[in-house]
This record gives sequence, C-alpha cells and structure tokens, in this order.
Amino acid sequence: MIERIAKLLNKAENAGTPHEAQIYFDKAQALATTHSISLARARLHVAPGTATATPTNRTISIGEPRRHANRHLIRLFSVVGSVNGLTVDVAHNSTYVIAYGYADDIDATELLWSRIATQMVRFGESYLATESWRRDQRVILRNGRRTLAEMTRQTARSTYYEAFVDRIRERLVEAHRRTVEQDSAEPTSGTSNAIALRNRDEEVAGYYRSTSSARGSWNGNRSSVRGRPGSASRAGARDAHRVALSRGAAVTGPGGQLPR
Repeated sequence: MIERIAKLLNKAENAGTPHEAQIYFDKAQALATTHSISLARARLHVAPGTATATPTNRTISIGEPRRHANRHLIRLFSVVGSVNGLTVDVAHNSTYVIAYGYADDIDATELLWSRIATQMVRFGESYLATESWRRDQRVILRNGRRTLAEMTRQTARSTYYEAFVDRIRERLVEAHRRTVEQDSAEPTSGTSNAIALRNRDEEVAGYYRSTSSARGSWNGNRSSVRGRPGSASRAGARDAHRVALSRGAAVTGPGGQLPR
C-alpha cells in the first residue's frame, strides 16, 4: 500500500499540469483512507485467537530546537495525521512528535507529510524571493488593541506557511470525506465501514489514554496579516492547491530543512 501511494506521489511530481498533480495527490490520500477502512473492516471478522494488528506509537523528528518553522511542520503533521486516524503528542520544545495509531496509518502519514512539507519549503522560498510581501501589513495584538506593522521576511514566511497548511487541510478533509462517502454508499459495506472506523478510532483513543504521558495541550502561535490579493496568505493557499509532491525528499535532510 505504501509503495502504491509513493508511486502516485511520484506521478504528481512529474505531472504536466497543476490539475493533474492534484488528481494524483487526491488519489494517494484516497488510497490511504481506503486502506485504513479495509484494515478496520478486516479486524471485525478476524477469527478468535488469531493475531491482529494493534495500535502503536512512533517518535518522529521535526527539527532542531528553537527553529521558528517547527510549529508549521507540527501543524502539517497533525493535519495529515488527523485524516489518517492518528493522535499526536508534541514535545515541549517542538522538536519531535509522537504519533499514536496503527503502523500502516503512521507510515502513510509520515510519507505524505514529508512530501508536502518539502514542497511547502520550495514554494515558500520562491514566493519570498519575489519580495511582493513587502507591501503587506501584519496585525499585532497588544493589550487587546489591534495595530498594523510592517511585514518582515520572517512574518511573511510564517503567514505563507499558515495559509499553505490551512489549504492542505481543506484538501485532505475533502478527499477523506469523498472516500468515506463512496464506501458508505455501497449497500453491502456502508454499515461495516462505519462500524470499522468507529472501532478503529476507539481502539486508538484507548491506546492513547493508556500510553501517553502528555500533559496540557499544544497550540502553535498564529499570526495575522492584512494585505492585498497576492499577499503571503493568498500565495500560500494558491501554492498548496497546486502542490506537487517531491520524490523521496526528507524534510529534515539537507536541502529539505525548513529555514529559521
């Protein structure tokens, strides 16, 4: 299943048009969703005494300490993980996450996340090089009052990434919704799918409660920006819509690491 997803992502990278790239991307996510449903349904019919897969957890490195971009990688991982049945804990210093779920779902999430994040970096740096963000303004909240300030390169990058991740979330949620609805429409499998997904989520939730030692909650800081069309927010959403997924590039490897 992971190999099939990887092939679809490679086709997205080599697609001739943004529309074609989006089709391959959506197919990859739909396959991940469908496979998870299939595994969940299979667990409903396993004979007593037969060994079955159980939830597990995996630690995934995000980036070096004190890198501003870590929170964007974490948001992106959480977005991809949420549509693949995962629960995520975040390290106090935002350098790694712990993903809880079934191994295949974690594999699919990590693969999609690394490909999307690599493209987010590349597109983001291309946008910043245009310096069109210099005509934007950012909103600062102080003592309950909103004031406008000049956009900096760092705040432009942050705003771009936020919009990028928001648009990716919309695409993933829509792909997940379509897949679940299509499977649920099948008269012989719709009820089984719903039960299987509910059981999967309950099993992961129970495993998480018994395993996680996390305290409190993580909430990455969000910045606000006001600007004209074509600003950092618009550019991030636009590029996320046309994202083509990079072949085998690791987010934390040379050339794929998010800048400070």
